[in-house]
This record gives sequence, structure tokens and C-alpha cells, in this order.
Amino acid sequence: MGFELERILYETEDFFRRAIGSPGMRAARKRRAERRWEEYGRRLKRSGYVFVGLLALLLAFSIFVRAIGLFIFGAAAGTALLFALLLLFQPTRAYRRRQVEEASGGPRQLPLDELIVRAEEGLLDRCDELPGHALGAADRIMAGLRELHPNVHGLAPDAALAGDARRLVGQHLPQLIDAYLQLPDSQRAPRSESSRRLVESLTIVGDELEHLVSQATQSRQSDFDTHSRFIESRYREDDNLRSGR
Repeated sequence: MGFELERILYETEDFFRRAIGSPGMRAARKRRAERRWEEYGRRLKRSGYVFVGLLALLLAFSIFVRAIGLFIFGAAAGTALLFALLLLFQPTRAYRRRQVEEASGGPRQLPLDELIVRAEEGLLDRCDELPGHALGAADRIMAGLRELHPNVHGLAPDAALAGDARRLVGQHLPQLIDAYLQLPDSQRAPRSESSRRLVESLTIVGDELEHLVSQATQSRQSDFDTHSRFIESRYREDDNLRSGR
């Protein structure tokens, strides 16, 4: 009786956790929606430019080359509008370039900031397949990825920090989740040993992400301190510097 009550309470908690979603999961969904709307905005802008450009060419042809009848002009303008609408369903050049990079060389070919975004979205998509007690660790990982993302801009590809981050989010994290989800259902039961070890491993990933964020922050602070000391030593207004200029 006690075991059955415990199971019911666990399933109820798991249901509400998944239905409501954690703050980290909601924030990750919001960021993904914003990225999609940015892509749609780029498509809309491209379609608008193409439509206006085609209309301008049509008007220029009618004025400077040969007059076009109203019916033909309307048909041509309608064709231009249809072409512009079709472009709304075509990915932009930047989006296609990322797809080509990923298809040609896998995640290793993606820029590190894009790889972090893909890792966050991949984890978000698979949260429904993870045991309920792993969602807290997954939420912490998504928060760590969000903090790491702005700190990798400007990192040299061969920097140790960039290599550590690329291996963690591009290889080890997805491989861990893939390996877990390939287990039989019986070994992925909520209170199974495999599920317990998954939570421990995800917790370790979260710890390592926090360490990478700390390293990246210290690196940026060190760069700032170096430039600040140089400016102060080079341009500080004192008698010695003024006399040496």
C-alpha cells in the first residue's frame, strides 16, 4: 500500500512538472521561439525587398523601354507577388549555410555559439523522454548553456576553453542522452539504476558547465584588466607622460 501511494505521488509530481515546465525550460522555449521569429522576420524582409525590386524593374521597363498595358502590368505584378510569397517558405542564406555545415561535417563543423544553441534545443526536445527526477538537472544544464552562449564569442577555435566546451555540449552530452534512450524500457523506469546514474551524470555536466562559464568570465575579465592597465599606463595624465609625448 505504501509503495503504491509513493508511486502515485511520484507520477502526480511528474505530471505537473512536465505540464507546467520549469523556469529553465520555459526560458529555453522562449529563446527558441525568438530565434524562429527572427528567421521568419528575415524571410519577410527578403520577400519584401524582392517584391519591391521586381515592381521597380517593371515600372522602369514600362517607362523607359516599352509601355505595358494595365492588364499585363497587373498580371506581372501578381506574378511578382506570388514569387515573393513563395520565398517566405524558403530558408534564408544564413540558415541554409548552417544546414550545409552540419550536413557536411556534423556538429563539429558548426560555430561554437551555434553548437550551444543546438545542444539546448536538443535537450529541450528530449526532456519529455527523460525521467521526471532528471528534469531538475536538465534545467540546470539549459541555464548553464544560456550563460555560456554569450561568453564564447571571440574565442579562438583552438583555445582550450573552446575545445572543452565543444566536446562537452557537442559530443558528451548528446551521446549520454542517446545512450540512455536506447536502453530497454525496463531499464529506464523512474527508479531504475540507469535513471539514477543518468541524473548523476547530468548533474556532473551541469557542474562542468558552471566551471566553463566561470573560466570564460575570468578570461574576459583578464582581457579587460590588461587593456585597462595599458590605457592607464599609456594615457594617464601625469607630468612624466606629458613630457614624454
